[in-house]
Amino acid sequence: MDIDELKCALGGVVLESAHLERVLRGTFSALVGSKYAAVFDGRMTAHTLIEDCHHIARVHTGLPESARAELSEALNACDAANRQRNRVIHDSWAYRPGSALVTLQSQRDSQDVTVITRSLAELADLADQIAAAVGKLAAAVTGALGADSLRTEDQLRAELGHDIGADLG
Repeated sequence: MDIDELKCALGGVVLESAHLERVLRGTFSALVGSKYAAVFDGRMTAHTLIEDCHHIARVHTGLPESARAELSEALNACDAANRQRNRVIHDSWAYRPGSALVTLQSQRDSQDVTVITRSLAELADLADQIAAAVGKLAAAVTGALGADSLRTEDQLRAELGHDIGADLG
């Protein structure tokens, strides 16, 4: 397995995962209906954001049932993609014999690592699955709460002139 191709394929998964988290944070703020939701969502994992968005959408009195169903379906797609992402990122690497040995180089040393049962095509498919889930979620949120709803979180960031981090100190 070519290490550069592997890095590129994993990079695609990481980039799409970061986009997923960004849209989930925007979804959380939109469902809460406050720019101050950004103070809390910065400390939440993708999994927690998905769960909390499910809970909020379920009780959100401003959403028609069809919008709740569409949001739930989109959040389910995000959950499935995120679980797959976690398996790839956390379970695919081992320091033992397996399916494909690669050498990771750093400035200080190199290390042999085994990539277990993940092909480059599987990684590309996962990146596409995550991107599709993000698109589905963005469409569901904007359909339910309006075109600017995913920008709610950005309001506080713009007013403060910096990102809202998990470290409030």
